[in-house]
Amino acid sequence: MMTHKERIEKALAFKETDRTPFSLWGHFPNKDRSPRRLAELSIKAQKELDLDFIKFMPCGLYTTIDYGIDLKVFSGYNTPPVANEHIIKTVDDWDNIHMISGTAGDYAMVLEAQRLCLEMMDERIPFLQTVFSPMTTAAKMAGVDTLIKHIHEKPEKVKRALEIITETTKQFVTAVVAGGADGIFFATQMSTYGRLEEKLHTDFVKGYDLEILNLVKDKTWFNIIHLHGANCMIKEVQDYPVQAISWHDRDDGPSMAEVRTFCKKAFIGGLSWGKNWLSKTREEVVREVAEVSSWRKNDKGIIMGPGCVIDPSTPKERLELVKQCVFDSAKQK
Repeated sequence: MMTHKERIEKALAFKETDRTPFSLWGHFPNKDRSPRRLAELSIKAQKELDLDFIKFMPCGLYTTIDYGIDLKVFSGYNTPPVANEHIIKTVDDWDNIHMISGTAGDYAMVLEAQRLCLEMMDERIPFLQTVFSPMTTAAKMAGVDTLIKHIHEKPEKVKRALEIITETTKQFVTAVVAGGADGIFFATQMSTYGRLEEKLHTDFVKGYDLEILNLVKDKTWFNIIHLHGANCMIKEVQDYPVQAISWHDRDDGPSMAEVRTFCKKAFIGGLSWGKNWLSKTREEVVREVAEVSSWRKNDKGIIMGPGCVIDPSTPKERLELVKQCVFDSAKQK
């Protein structure tokens, strides 16, 4: 039987594996602010579901907190926090963005959680740290509509802020890699035609993304670019130096078959995500898993996972169902 690392390595190289490689990930609202608790929950999920890699899940706003975002939290453990209010309201507010350390404050909390998670492993499971593109962090601080409006009004102010955010992100990523991560899950929420035209994407997203990805490309072996949203710019990021690509293939498309006509990277996906996946029947989930396993007969470069995040309220039974289907399909080979 292959180790988890061997299974991922072979999938990235488009080689046969003993079963379909897979992982599942979701946030831990009101539990993820403690580094040790976040590490414990990540290890627990990996062990219970036999996940082939850990996509680390710190608070989705962690890159904004040291810039001044306050979290609005909700009771219970099923609703992730949101920004209490955006800190960028007028175009001149971008002038208030100043350099912060990528290894202090909330960044330090995430790095400590990573250290603890790696320390707790019995077997060295492939570990990916979640990193947001600079433009995504900017969108979280301003709101998408305000950010786009300001790009058209005063592009130089937004670019100045993006340069600062990029430098902080590079400091963080350097520490992530030095701390033992096998790669990064690089998420962009602004690489869609519904938000930016290609020229603006090149000027305000891609250049900053590449600064970060080029920093880690020769120091890591498992990096994923995640494109969030519908009508995403998959063709436009084919030159990103990553081993795999993730997008909402089930829910928003395009399909893996369509993307394979022009993409030579491994795919992460095949499952629906969030409320969409939560609303599906048991039979529909079984069918999704079976289809991914079937696709792998012709395309070995597929690692099964959600199109984005698993909803925190997803019943444990559903997650265990995925695991069981994966192992059952291996027995049928």
